[in-house]
Amino acid sequence: MKSIYSIFLGVFLSLAFYSCEEEGTPNNNINYVAFSSQDFSATVPIGGSASVDVTILTANTTNADRAFTIVIDDSAAAAGSYSFPNTITVPAGSQEGTVTATLSDVDLGVGVNTLSLSFADEEGLFSGESSTISYVQECSEVMATLDFAFDGFGSEITWSVLDVLGSVVESGGPYADGQANASESFMLCAGRDYTLEVNDSFGDGLSYPNNGSFTLAVEGVTKVTGGGNFGSQVSTDFDTN
Repeated sequence: MKSIYSIFLGVFLSLAFYSCEEEGTPNNNINYVAFSSQDFSATVPIGGSASVDVTILTANTTNADRAFTIVIDDSAAAAGSYSFPNTITVPAGSQEGTVTATLSDVDLGVGVNTLSLSFADEEGLFSGESSTISYVQECSEVMATLDFAFDGFGSEITWSVLDVLGSVVESGGPYADGQANASESFMLCAGRDYTLEVNDSFGDGLSYPNNGSFTLAVEGVTKVTGGGNFGSQVSTDFDTN
């Protein structure tokens, strides 16, 4: 990837050439700003917080501080999980400004949370590409096992494991009619809450012609059991503590 300085140089030269005065003297005071990186990332400890320094660079210097307004799109981040200033200041005589984003473990789930950053439109200001802050909750993996004893109609059974935000992190099925058993193994994160959903498309659970059952264990410790006629779906919360 091009360095940000190369991008500055290319933009500066093209704009300077375009802005030449009649005698051929270039305009050397281009008001250009960009993020130092297109992606910043962090891992947030469970129940804790982390910080990320976001730096912007300008193509010129001035004799006074300059404040640039940042527009934040947080539609892909958990609500209340971040704190970020609305402006970044570049001090007088400098071409660089830095602020700190604080990221907290507030309903982060297991997916990637993303903040999209861009510069607000301003007359006479040229700005670079937007940037993102990507952050995830720290994860120490544990092994989960889901075992089924079918009732005779495995083709009716599907299942999902959801995180606290309702996102599906694991899923499986349907299986084969006449199949007696199935065992699924997958990794989850330690110290978190999940939900197991088992679905039966016919609506009689694991009950015909035989009573079936299912068991979910984490690191050998049973967390969920069920079976028989649970209708179309049974949903059970569990943790990985």
